[in-house]
Amino acid sequence: MRRTGRHPLVAGALLAAVVLALSVPLVAAADEVSVSARVDRTTTTVIQPVTLTITIEGTMRQVPEPTLPNLADAFNMQTAGTSSNFSFVNGKMSTSKSWNFVLYPRAAGTFTIGPAEVEFDNVVYRTEPIEIEVLEGDAPPAEPESLEERPSSGVRADDRGIFITTSVDKERAYVDEQITLSFKFYRRVNLSGQPRYTPPDLTGFWVEEFPSQEEYYETAGTYRYHVVEIKTALFGAAAGEATIGPAIIRYEERGRPFTFFPTRGTEHTLRTDPITVEILPLPAKGRPADFGGAVGSYRLRASLDPESADALEPVTLAIRLSGNGNIRTVPAPATPDLAEFKVYESGSSTNVSTDNGVVGGSRTFEFVLVPQTAGTKTIPDLSMSYFDPASRTYKQTGPGELTLEVAPAAAAEEVPSLPARTRISRVGWDIRYIHEPTETLRPAGAPVHTRPWFLGLQLLPLAALVTAWTGKRRRDRYATDRGLARYARASGKARNEFREARSYLSKGDRTGACSAIARALTGFVGDRLNVETQGMTQAELESALRKAGADGELIDRVRRLLNECDLGRFAGGSDAVDAERLLSDAQTCLRGLEKLPGRRRR
Repeated sequence: MRRTGRHPLVAGALLAAVVLALSVPLVAAADEVSVSARVDRTTTTVIQPVTLTITIEGTMRQVPEPTLPNLADAFNMQTAGTSSNFSFVNGKMSTSKSWNFVLYPRAAGTFTIGPAEVEFDNVVYRTEPIEIEVLEGDAPPAEPESLEERPSSGVRADDRGIFITTSVDKERAYVDEQITLSFKFYRRVNLSGQPRYTPPDLTGFWVEEFPSQEEYYETAGTYRYHVVEIKTALFGAAAGEATIGPAIIRYEERGRPFTFFPTRGTEHTLRTDPITVEILPLPAKGRPADFGGAVGSYRLRASLDPESADALEPVTLAIRLSGNGNIRTVPAPATPDLAEFKVYESGSSTNVSTDNGVVGGSRTFEFVLVPQTAGTKTIPDLSMSYFDPASRTYKQTGPGELTLEVAPAAAAEEVPSLPARTRISRVGWDIRYIHEPTETLRPAGAPVHTRPWFLGLQLLPLAALVTAWTGKRRRDRYATDRGLARYARASGKARNEFREARSYLSKGDRTGACSAIARALTGFVGDRLNVETQGMTQAELESALRKAGADGELIDRVRRLLNECDLGRFAGGSDAVDAERLLSDAQTCLRGLEKLPGRRRR
């Protein structure tokens, strides 16, 4: 579907004049527009959604909105965002924009997605129709999978456009050699709230966390995903096989707003496969006698401050080790025997860096040296051995010998003599009088600790402690018992929906008000009875109410209210629905539903 047209002569002449004036080598091109539609699957089940993507490409500056076909008889539809692409090459501009829609089948059968229409420059463009087969059952049929779309080891993908992966940059490494673990969270659908990440079990490794996570977009198969990547540096503690446990993501997908019984999203859990890596022992061949276990690539430096001093004056020896590796576990270099000095440890400091995904940094060790005699003193080379996994060899680093010039100790200064001790004599007599106050003293009254308000102040910490303990106990119960938490919060959630419906009515939006009222009623029933109403039919909802002890009149009232809500939502805010009266009736019905016993408190 492509259309090519010519600009009028006047417009062409004007464009040529502008181009010549600006001296920009542009070529006048006509608007070219193409519209296409695709789905992520042509065979699905009644519980598995289909993603429909409408793409408009062309040389126009403003991309028009597509007009979708009527899908209300076969699918409930939810928007899933847009993506745009813009380029300007050799004076020619091209634009591409895609609209994504999630279609939830209403029943089994074969359905046709009609053409989507786009009108541009008084020309209508249409997409080709797409046929969708919807089957009964809980799982979709297996579809052939290309090599590009096949998930790698450690992937758990679900059919809602979300999957996670874990991978390592190497499966064999030496003891204390860095292994980079990468966790990626892919999604192309909207979520309700922040996903909860549980990192894998890393027993058997030294762990160094990278300070921040990365966010970017990546194309996997035929889809573009938003990716959150978390990297962790691992160092094997001992030789043998080590297992990286599964990483877990828990998230709540945004609920369906256009179903007959709209509900909140359902919580899902994704889990990766464990990964086994082989930790190799450090080679015994060529191991130096002074090797202390350092693995990586290092450089050792040393300095004296000052470089010359008097005898018996302290001098600071600073030893700085820097490089790449598990810097926290590198031992301090062995100091040689310094018989002509008194040596005192002054402390150490560690600075860890993760530049370009490589763990490294520096460690500084300080010693205080006190030379005992004068002369030229030599501090032997403070060398250190380490294993370099890149070359698989042992290496040595050191600053070389250090020289300290020590002068004789300065002569001690003479201490001035103290005056001779004399007898203590009395120098005078005096009487210190007690001055009486000029004002009349007043009674002090009862002590503070015996007054009533003081006792009340003492009880405030106890009351705060009891309140905090009660709140924590309630939160703990809700955290371990999801049904009890739903029961307790059901009324508040429903009344929040009623307030939202009232807000829609104040704006004249009856369709939004009817959707909020339906969410309030179905959400309250699901939370109060601890049942999932997502995908529940009207008969199943009535059966759940009947089991909870609702009488026929209450059930009829709920049925009537939901039917009127559907009329107001799907009939485009029909004038036949009095939304003000519907909201009042729903609030009255909620008070009746609150009397149901529901889930018993423990």
